[in-house]
Amino acid sequence: MPAISFVVPIYKAGKYVGPCVASLLRQGVEDLEILLIDDCSPDDTYEYTKELFRDDGRVRVIRQEKNGGPGQARNRGIEEATGDYICFADVDDIYADGAAREMLDVAVRHDADVYYSNELYFTVAESLPDDLSGLSKDHLIRFGFLTEAEAGEEGKITLAGAMQERVENWLEHRYHWTAFGKLFRRSFLQGQGIRFPQIKLGEDQLFTLNALIHAPVFLTQNRCFYIYRAGSVNSLSRGSRNVKVFVDGLRSLFGSIEWMSGMFAGIPYFEQHPEAVKTLIDYQVSTTENEFTIPKYQEIGRDELTKSGEVHKVFTEFFGKKGAFVEKTLFDAYDGKDRAIKEEDKADGAEVYHSLKKMKDEVGDGIFCLLGRE
Repeated sequence: MPAISFVVPIYKAGKYVGPCVASLLRQGVEDLEILLIDDCSPDDTYEYTKELFRDDGRVRVIRQEKNGGPGQARNRGIEEATGDYICFADVDDIYADGAAREMLDVAVRHDADVYYSNELYFTVAESLPDDLSGLSKDHLIRFGFLTEAEAGEEGKITLAGAMQERVENWLEHRYHWTAFGKLFRRSFLQGQGIRFPQIKLGEDQLFTLNALIHAPVFLTQNRCFYIYRAGSVNSLSRGSRNVKVFVDGLRSLFGSIEWMSGMFAGIPYFEQHPEAVKTLIDYQVSTTENEFTIPKYQEIGRDELTKSGEVHKVFTEFFGKKGAFVEKTLFDAYDGKDRAIKEEDKADGAEVYHSLKKMKDEVGDGIFCLLGRE
C-alpha cells in the first residue's frame, strides 16, 4: 500500500503535466502513486498524458466520463486511491522538493487525520514558465494564515482544539480552505464519507470545513510547501463578462446552502449550538458572494443577466415558482452593494501580477499575514 496517493485533476493542461509529476516524484517518498484525473479535456491532454507515462507504474491516468469540475475529479481520485494519505495538487502548481516527506513524517508521528501546512508561496513574475521549479525566491511571495508573531515560529505544530475553537479559527481564516498543502488520511475520508460537493466554485472550502469538524486529529504546521501559480504580465483574462461564470457562482451559492444542511448532523456541539451552524452557513454565503457572484454581477450588469435564460433557469431550479421573486430580490440587494471588485482584483493575469508585485516590494521575503499584524 502506498504511503501517499497524489490526486491531480487535469483539463486542457498538457504542457503542465510533465513538470507537475516531476515535482511529485521529487518528494522523497518512494512508496507513492500519482492519479491524474482528466476531466474530459476537449484537446489531446488525455492521450498525451497516457503516452507520456505509459511506462511508469507509479502514474495512473484516469478519464472522467463527463466534465464535472475539479471537485468531482478529486472525488474520483479519492475513490481510486490506495495510499494511506491523500494529497491534492493543481496541475499547473508544484510542491517544494521533499515537502511531502516532511508532511508525512509529521502526520504519522502525531497520528493525524488531517495535516495542514498553513503557508504557501504565490508566484510573482512578469512571465511564468511552464515549470515553476526554476523560480527563485525573488519570484515568490510567502503567505501565512497566522498572525505576524506566530509567523516567526517556523515549524511549530498545533493541534485543533474543541469544536468551538475550531469554528472560531475557521471564521478567522486560520484554516485556509484550498485542498492543496494538506494530507488527508484516506480511511478517515472513506469512513466519514467526506467528498467535494457537486458545485464548481468554492467546493474545496466546504470539503476542508467538513474535514475540520469531523477529524479527531487535525494538525497544522507553520511550513511553506506549496507553490501556487498566480498572475503574470502575459497571462490571459479568465473571462470577464462571462455569464457562465455567474451561473456557476449562483449554482455554487445555492448548492452550498443545500449541501451544508446535512454537514453538521450527529455532532453534539452543533446540536447544542444551532447559532454556530447559521454563522458557518452565512460565512459560506458571504464568501461565495464576495468572491464570485457579486463581482461578476457588477462586471456583467443587471440588464444583460436578466436577459439570460440560463440565469432564470438556476432560480427556477432551486426555488420553483418563487424563482422570479428570489431573482429580483437578490439582484435588488446586489444593486445596493458597494462595488466589491477593486481594480487590482480583476481576473486579468497582469493585474494580479502587479498587485502581488507591489505586495512583494512591501514585505520582501517575509510572511504576509492574512490575519493581521501584531
